[in-house]
Amino acid sequence: MYTIEISALFLAKKHNYPQIPPSPEALISQPAPNAIGKLPPASEPIFKPDLVRRMLLSIFGGTWKAGERLREEKLAAFFQVSRTPIREALQELAAVGLVELRPNCGALVASFGPREVEEIYEVRALLEAEATRLAGEHISKEELQSLQEELTDLLAAPSRSAAWSQRTWEADRHLHGLIATRCPNHRLTREIARYETFVQMVRETVGNRNHFQDVALKEHKAVIAALLRGDSLKAAEAMRAHILNAGQIAVEAIRPILASRKTRTTSAESAA
Repeated sequence: MYTIEISALFLAKKHNYPQIPPSPEALISQPAPNAIGKLPPASEPIFKPDLVRRMLLSIFGGTWKAGERLREEKLAAFFQVSRTPIREALQELAAVGLVELRPNCGALVASFGPREVEEIYEVRALLEAEATRLAGEHISKEELQSLQEELTDLLAAPSRSAAWSQRTWEADRHLHGLIATRCPNHRLTREIARYETFVQMVRETVGNRNHFQDVALKEHKAVIAALLRGDSLKAAEAMRAHILNAGQIAVEAIRPILASRKTRTTSAESAA
């Protein structure tokens, strides 16, 4: 059975996979082609983490409309891969509700908007709060203190450069990944992993607008402080509040992109 990685980004770095464009928002702002056949061909080998993210961009950017059928053979030809990684990527997108897999029909693009983003974060809040409650006694105080010190240093940094933002996201992934992997309920760990690629793309889209990363650092510190006190319930509550807040910020960041997508689609249909 196909297993989704806890961190696609770490996997890409480990194996020197092609880097993902740093700004999904910039890519999304480009005019969307009308069909897969009109997309520019892939210029370099595609690995699954990159493949899933490029498919996400196509959904975000309106290249693929709700209800459109995604044919494996056409996707494989465009991305220059076999149908197996295409099938696995579609399964990953289906796991978070962005694609529907129907018997005798194949894959269809699901309806996607701000409410769907909210729902994904609401599910994440339930999953990761419980993982936090269960994982506390399986994470050493040394690990928690080291991460807490790093978060403190990031908050105290004099500037908010791109390098700072990257370090902050790495600390973010470290904390969430640490909790997920130390959770003794392995099924819960796998459920959390379903959302990793989607969440990473949203992180890149949001960036530090409205000082979101500063807010997230403080919320992470509250989670770690509760874990260091041995208060797993407070830690779970802090994690739930953090993810729900992140969801609201994500919706506000993505809303203009989705609105732009809708406008471009309407304009293209009118021109046709």
